[in-house]
Amino acid sequence: MLSLHFATGNVEKFEIAQAACKPFGVMLEQAKLDINEIQSEDSEVIIRDKAQRAFAVLKQPVIVSDDSWNIPALRGFPGPYAKSIDHWFTPEDFLNLTRPLQDRRIILVQLLAYQDEHTQKVFRKEYEGALLTEARGSYGRPLQKVLTMPRDNGLSVAEAYDRGAVRAEREVAAGWQEFARWFVEDARA
Repeated sequence: MLSLHFATGNVEKFEIAQAACKPFGVMLEQAKLDINEIQSEDSEVIIRDKAQRAFAVLKQPVIVSDDSWNIPALRGFPGPYAKSIDHWFTPEDFLNLTRPLQDRRIILVQLLAYQDEHTQKVFRKEYEGALLTEARGSYGRPLQKVLTMPRDNGLSVAEAYDRGAVRAEREVAAGWQEFARWFVEDARA
């Protein structure tokens, strides 16, 4: 079993990553680091800097993640600022903003970045969901209550977690599986 630090304080992200990587023989160890993220509208610039900072602190190979939520009808809002917006907005605020939109798509951009002393590799996956017209569920952040992803059968992300959604079966597990395959086959070769 290969071991690697995953620098995150987000328990949900850690559980998904751990469940997705384990079948590939990759055991993730959570490293809760206080890393100041740079501000940018370019998610890849953010993730590359975050990976370098995490490696500088740990002095060991590390993986980091960063998610952006893009609403095409709002020109990509909230983008890399989704985490901050989730602190300010309520589910009702999201509904008020998106209610008049005809294009109800929302796209999750998942970035993972591996960093060691010689290599930095970024993995990018996009997952398309849909904005709901009402808030549903009690789990998680405001945005999770007003969007649905394809595998959730019309449930909000919050409702899916309320009902015990299996972490390894979430769409975002695919990005982690791609990383784990690369880590086992290429990075350690």
